[in-house]
Amino acid sequence: MDFWNRPAKHQQLSEPQTKRISTPAGQRLSVILENGDAQAKTRDSHRASMRKSGLATALVGDVPRESSEDQSNDSSGYSYSVWSDGEKFSALRNHKQIAKRGGWRRVVIILGIVIALIIALAVGLAVGLKKKGGNGSNNASSSEPQAASESNTSNAPNPTATATSPLTLSPSALPTNFPVGSYSYITFLDTVQDNCTSLASTWTCYPYTIYNTSPSKSIATFNWIISGSPSSLKISSTTNPFSISFTNADLELLDQGEDTERYRFQVQLTKTVSPSSSITGDNAAVECDYNNSSLTGWLYTKMEKGYPDAGHGDGTGDPSFPAWPFAVRVEQAAAGGENVPACHKTSSPQSPITQNIEPQDGGSLCSCLYKNWRTPVPT
Repeated sequence: MDFWNRPAKHQQLSEPQTKRISTPAGQRLSVILENGDAQAKTRDSHRASMRKSGLATALVGDVPRESSEDQSNDSSGYSYSVWSDGEKFSALRNHKQIAKRGGWRRVVIILGIVIALIIALAVGLAVGLKKKGGNGSNNASSSEPQAASESNTSNAPNPTATATSPLTLSPSALPTNFPVGSYSYITFLDTVQDNCTSLASTWTCYPYTIYNTSPSKSIATFNWIISGSPSSLKISSTTNPFSISFTNADLELLDQGEDTERYRFQVQLTKTVSPSSSITGDNAAVECDYNNSSLTGWLYTKMEKGYPDAGHGDGTGDPSFPAWPFAVRVEQAAAGGENVPACHKTSSPQSPITQNIEPQDGGSLCSCLYKNWRTPVPT
């Protein structure tokens, strides 16, 4: 038989058996290859489940594979990241969770809140440090301006201040509606005249001590209220130890524009006096009325005052209102005549007392003069 005509026989070739590398290094390589195949299969399975569940996040994990990438036989376990190439925001924009309605808006809002918190924290720390440093410098000098602030408070007009705190009103800082307002006129008892009565004990003047006897004990304060308009000013009294009461007396402006510019008022009233000594044989309580007495006041608007002077221990006068900042003169007077004074017992019945009281000439005067300066001032 011819060799070429011999029927062809196909013999199945058997694959050679897997060679085992018997060296230690070969054994380690075999284990690594087998483990690599297993890990690749596990990763592929994990990626597939993540793509189905939609839980893979673009910021920390893998993005869905493109079709060409799924068909590749990549078994190296390499994880594709949105940050690994130039398509950073493309993958983030196509992510299912962010692509939902309002997803980007929420991201922007969250980022804005975080940035705002960081800025607020930085500003707060800066302000806190600044205040801490400022307090240290203020504490070092806090004892010095304290006295100045207290004196400024006492100089401010304060109609509601208590009578125990001295009040002053600076001539250079008068209220815009001056002289309207409530003022305390702090004076001293300058002189006392008792010529209108034959019994000197029946004419007294509060506080019963003149300046030449005791400057501190002669202090007397009138608390009066000025109201109305500049063209029609009125003055009224308040409760006082002088037993003087009047309402809406007219104020007259004299010497306008001159250094002696002043307001003047005069009211007629009854002055009631409790004699300083007994004028009856039975030492009964007695009161004497001067029915035709007058009260005249001069309130200067430019002339300086000189009293009270704390440096000489004059006292404050216990003002109820801001002190009148200029010179003041107040005089209470009565003229002699028939039935001057009219005295009577205070017990019931109030029987009149005429013994030992002789009428005096009409030109004889009794007076109580109060001022707040020691040099003559025209009246």
